[in-house]
Amino acid sequence: MKKLILSFSALVLSILMYAQCNPYFPLQEGTSWAYESFDAKGKLTGKNEMSVIEYNPNANGYTAVVGTVIYDQKGKELTRGEFEYVCEDGVVYIDMRRFIAEEQLKTMSAYEIKLESENLEIPSQLRPGQTLKDGSISFTATNAPIATSMNVRISDRVVEGKENITTPAGSFESFKIKSKSTSTMRMGININAEFSSIDWYAENVGMVRSESYNKSGKLTGYTVLSKKP
Repeated sequence: MKKLILSFSALVLSILMYAQCNPYFPLQEGTSWAYESFDAKGKLTGKNEMSVIEYNPNANGYTAVVGTVIYDQKGKELTRGEFEYVCEDGVVYIDMRRFIAEEQLKTMSAYEIKLESENLEIPSQLRPGQTLKDGSISFTATNAPIATSMNVRISDRVVEGKENITTPAGSFESFKIKSKSTSTMRMGININAEFSSIDWYAENVGMVRSESYNKSGKLTGYTVLSKKP
């Protein structure tokens, strides 16, 4: 009987661990949170409301579909979309489609699009000095009248340390992750861009702050958590 109780307890613990899967992405169906974005001078530029609209736990973790609604600084809805999170054995895989605006893909809907991606990964255990895998996404409109393609790559991802970050949603002990992003778009001519980012992730909350810098290292804007999950 004692062995049965111990086995049952181990089973329950295992289920709870897989349900959580990764402490930096505490997702459940119905979970919602929000961000506010600002320019380098601290002027509000927009808001982003996010919610889990589909959550499917499995033996190794879960898959979740997250809906996002983006508003301008006056509260007018600009766009909405969906993207997927997959958590497996403690690693969250972030859908790289979120880095391409829905409007860009919609304008290409009349053409055949070849889409390839390598999703970002966030492990359940973070530590200072840790290197994280790159992520990338590219699409090509194969039959467009003008050769059209886009490629986005996020690289040089390093956990630089742990800091206390305060946002409108509270104060959080957070891991600081720095990365570099490059994008190339071809639509008759080539348009290249390069910038760097710093993201802070807190356990049982998720991303609490993100900063963007141009190629020269000058702050261009930042986003903070305004409503926690």
